[in-house]
Amino acid sequence: MLRTLWKWGALLAASVLLAASPPVTGKAVAKELRILAWEGYADDDWVKEFEKKSGADVSVVFIGTDDEIWAKIKGSEGKDFDLFAVNTAQLQRYIDAGLTTPIDLSKIPNQKNVLPRFRDLSKVKGVMRDGKVYSIPYAFDSIGLIYDTDKVSPPPDSMEVLWDPKYKGKVLAYDNGEHNFSFTALTLGIKDPFHLTDEQMQQIKKKLIDLKHNVLSFYTTADEALQIYENNDVALIWANYGQQQMKAMESAGAHVAYVNPKEGALAWLDTWALTSGVRDKDLAEQWINFVLQKKIGQQLSERTGFGNTVVPTPSASEGDTMVWLDFVEDPLKRADLWNEVKAAP
Repeated sequence: MLRTLWKWGALLAASVLLAASPPVTGKAVAKELRILAWEGYADDDWVKEFEKKSGADVSVVFIGTDDEIWAKIKGSEGKDFDLFAVNTAQLQRYIDAGLTTPIDLSKIPNQKNVLPRFRDLSKVKGVMRDGKVYSIPYAFDSIGLIYDTDKVSPPPDSMEVLWDPKYKGKVLAYDNGEHNFSFTALTLGIKDPFHLTDEQMQQIKKKLIDLKHNVLSFYTTADEALQIYENNDVALIWANYGQQQMKAMESAGAHVAYVNPKEGALAWLDTWALTSGVRDKDLAEQWINFVLQKKIGQQLSERTGFGNTVVPTPSASEGDTMVWLDFVEDPLKRADLWNEVKAAP
């Protein structure tokens, strides 16, 4: 009987001790931030600095195409990543699909110090909807004009120079129907180059056939354009790859300059957006605020050639008109018309 009483007493004492002790959970779980981005948008040194500052672990997955971003975010219904880099045109389908989370602008104080053209988000097409902020501008580039300073005089200020007869056979053009119809629409004074009527398309087609008579060759990659330039008498290049292309040509020793046309330059704008599956919204917003530093903006431009939204770069002066890319009315129709342009005598 005494043994039985001792046994129950010992068990009772043990249960009291267990109840008073904190649960054993092993190693404390660290905060984690999961980023999906283009190369150059989340460099190792920035990640390490943010980890030290926030106490979080950061994992970055780099992507190579817009379709790859969509596949990863849509495939997991937003649950595999906390935030991602996306351009303003593509962002719309994520919002439509409910794959994004609105951003609390009060958590992004550095947004108040960005370049004037990006400061008032209500004036940046595509980043807001129904009064809510869905993304924060981060990097951009224009699709401008590169010209050989030894061969082109006076310095051009419009894409109209591509049609100048004195440069016949000295023009490099980009092989893409969507962009060619859009930039030509701007030279014709059409305000919305992304939603064209049938009549406008035929007008543009005729002007593009005229341009073809000046074109030495069409290119598809920046490397191909540089190779053609180095082996031929080229004066003007419609620079689809913008400052990245300009930087590569300068590195190769080319005597070139870059201009955004006065009628407006097509341009892309990449932003940071939160997924619908963001685990730690506050931490994700901390990252966005962190990379909107002048130091990081400067490094981003120096390393990639892209413009950043914090400090001025050669991508665009405040006086330049940027026409941010948007979905076009009929990509297949533009492609068909472009093939007709290339096939025209």
